[in-house]
Parts: sequence; structure tokens; C-alpha cells
Amino acid sequence: MKRNNVLPEAFEITNGYPALEAVSKIYDELDYQRAVQSYLWAMPAVACYSFIQGLKRDYQADMYTVNIWQKSATPVTRVLTGNSQSIYAVGYFDLAETGPMVLEFPPNVLGMIDDLWYAPVSDVGIAGPDKGKGGKYLILPPGYQGETPDGYFTFTSTTNLNIWLVRGFKGQDGSSPVASLKKMQFYPLDRAEDRPQMTYKLVSDIPADLTFPTDERFFEAMGAIFSQEAVRDRDMAYLGMLQSLGIEHGKPFAPDDRLQAIFKKAAATGEAMARTLSFSSRNPNKNPYPDRQWEWIFLTDRPDFYAANYLDIEARVSYTFQACFTANAMVVQLVGAGSQYLAAFKDSRGEWLDGAKLYKLTLPPDVPVENFWSLMVYSSETRSMVVTDTHKAGVDSYGRVRANEDGSINLYVGPEPPPGMESNWVKTNADEGFFVYLRFFGPKQAFFDKTWVPGDLEPVSALQADL
Repeated sequence: MKRNNVLPEAFEITNGYPALEAVSKIYDELDYQRAVQSYLWAMPAVACYSFIQGLKRDYQADMYTVNIWQKSATPVTRVLTGNSQSIYAVGYFDLAETGPMVLEFPPNVLGMIDDLWYAPVSDVGIAGPDKGKGGKYLILPPGYQGETPDGYFTFTSTTNLNIWLVRGFKGQDGSSPVASLKKMQFYPLDRAEDRPQMTYKLVSDIPADLTFPTDERFFEAMGAIFSQEAVRDRDMAYLGMLQSLGIEHGKPFAPDDRLQAIFKKAAATGEAMARTLSFSSRNPNKNPYPDRQWEWIFLTDRPDFYAANYLDIEARVSYTFQACFTANAMVVQLVGAGSQYLAAFKDSRGEWLDGAKLYKLTLPPDVPVENFWSLMVYSSETRSMVVTDTHKAGVDSYGRVRANEDGSINLYVGPEPPPGMESNWVKTNADEGFFVYLRFFGPKQAFFDKTWVPGDLEPVSALQADL
């Protein structure tokens, strides 16, 4: 007897059995589906691993290298939604090699230490336990059972590979943020008296690609990660699915032609799903303003994307496909401290932002920030800064932005600026889509209670622009 169901004919069940000639096709479908879902699940780990590989490859960095974007990140650095206003330093460490690791941060920095899944191990600096006074952070490997000394801010990571990022500020004496960032010291706990040589490298002008592959190479990265990284109980179900795909702890990754074909197809499907989740989320809480196109970057209340009863994988994919690094300070409402982020992928009419068109964004008077605001423009293809002949991917309140008589500010994004508005304009490429981030550093109460609301990006032409 054949079952009358919705299965494809090749998958039909007869007398309780699949057709013998269909068995291999059913396994192909099973492995393809597992590969697609694993692609979405593993995205943070692959993204972080690829970032670290980029540091090693393009900056020749090791665990004791402090890579400093001394002029902030620039379009020569392909990094997911980086900003060109802040002076950052970044690096990594591997607890499988070092054992317990000490990271000494100077006063007056702001940043985070993340595990391989871009989940916070700890905030550091102003929003961390040292409260901006500087301090020693001791990071323990997964499952560490040894003694822990006093005098440290001590945390246990869930992974061996970890990554850190800190932003520097000018000193009270006016000294450069770079001078402060060069005071960082990292060393294994058991080498406190024989510390490795630190290297401080200025990297703003060094071309680098710190993004992750979205094609079948994604699975190569998964193979490298999960053959070596510590096994976590929370991951066992997905690791079981990966085992059937030839990705297993302690074993080399050597897919045959059949799996390679599945990975190629699964990566294309996974990328399409990730782009949809990232640029057109179905999360009902994505919009901070009911009559605007702006969306929250974080779609959960926690930077590790856990809700009360589940892990929100869609929210994690939405964030990880377009951004990197997380910190508690990014989701906690800290009035006058921390930072908040809004994204826009569509114009005021609900259509995708198009690099061939000119748009106007109006910021009402008195943008509610203690520190500064910035508007950054990113390629929707690379999710990195737009690369144009202006070498400029954003505008901010530190720059010479022209304000209107009432204090409001008109910003323009498009292939050509309105006459006289070059200072308020970011150029786009006519052959690609783009999206924007509006960042608030030190947001004031008016941001949180929404008494101040930014305008949408409105399509205009240079002749129609309201100057």
C-alpha cells in the first residue's frame, strides 16, 4: 500500500518502507537539511574564527599582538559594520595553548572579551567590573578545576579560542588613545614572572579581510573549529548532526564529492536565509518606533541571544550576519554611558536602500548623546564599509557637519551630494545596495524614552533636496 501524502514521488513509502532506489536520495536530503540548519546555528563561531584567522593572516598577529586601528578602521579593512570614528584595539588568545590567561587593561577603555560564539565572557573597562580604573582579568579555560588566585577579575570561558576588543579614549592629560592602548599586557598566569614579548601594531592602513566566507568554505571553517574546540553540553544535538556530515571532534575534515556538493548547495541556501533574517527580520519587536523603518540591532534583551525558554537562533543569525562582538553594555540601558545602535535597510516607503539613489536623513535638534553620534554606511553585499573614491563611509558629530538654523541636521547618502552639502554626505556605489547604522555613544534619557526620534531615509534628488 502506498501512502497518500505530500512527499515527493521518489520519497513515497510503500508497505511501510521507502523504495530501495530512494534511500540514497533521502539521505542526501537529510544531510542537506542538516547542513543548512548547522550553517545558521554555527554562524557566530565561524564568524569569530574567521576574524581571528584574518588577524593572523593579514596582520601577522599572534596572541601577544595588540592590533590598533590608530586612525580607526577604514574601508581598507573589510570588517562587519565597523565604524570609522573610534580608536580600537583587537586581538585573540587560545586557552588550549596558554592555560589560564591574564589580560591587563589600562584605565579609561571600553570593550569586551568574547568567547568563540561572540558571547560575552566579560565587559571590560568603563562598563566592566574595573569601572574604567583598569585591572587584571583572569580568563579560565572550559572545565578548569585548578586554584584561582586573588587580585583578578576572574571569569571562565566556554571555549578555548577567545577574542577581545577595546576602544581607547584620550587621557586626562590629552594623550592619544593609542598611548593608552599600548599599556595592555597579556600573559599566561604561570608566566607572570616571565612574560611573553608584547607587540603593538598600527594597522589602520593595512588591507585586511576579517569577515567570514558564506560559500562552501563555511563548512571548512566548521571542520577546523569543531575538530579541535572544547565540546559543550549545550551543543551536543547539533554536534550529532555534524557527525553525519563528517565534522567531528578529534577527526580530520575530509568531505567526499557527495558532501562537497551538499555543502555548496546548503551554503547558498543558508546565506539566502541569513540575509533574509538579517535584513528583513520577522521579529515582532524589531522596530523601536512604530512609524519608522529603523530597527534594533539586538533583537533580544541579552547579548548571548538567550530568551527565557530558548536560544533565539534567528536573532543571533540576524546580528551575526551583519555585525561582530557583543557586550552586556550593548543591550543594557545605561543612560549617559555605553552605546546603542539602530539600523535601516529600507527607505521611508519600505523599499530597499539603493546605491543608485540619493536619500536624505533628518536628525532633529539636540541628538541625545553625552559623547557623540555617528552614521555609517555599509555595502549590503559585504556588510562592511562602502568603498568609494572618497574613502569615506560615515559622518559624525566629531566632524564638520552642517546644521540647520533650528539645530536639526540633514544627512545625505547617495552617488552624488546636493550642492554645498559634501560635509553631510556619504557616497554610495550605484551598482550595489547599502544599509546604515546610526550609533549613539553615551545615549541620554531622550533616546530611551523616545522623546527624540530620527527621521527615515527619504528618497530625493539633488534638485529636490531641501537645503
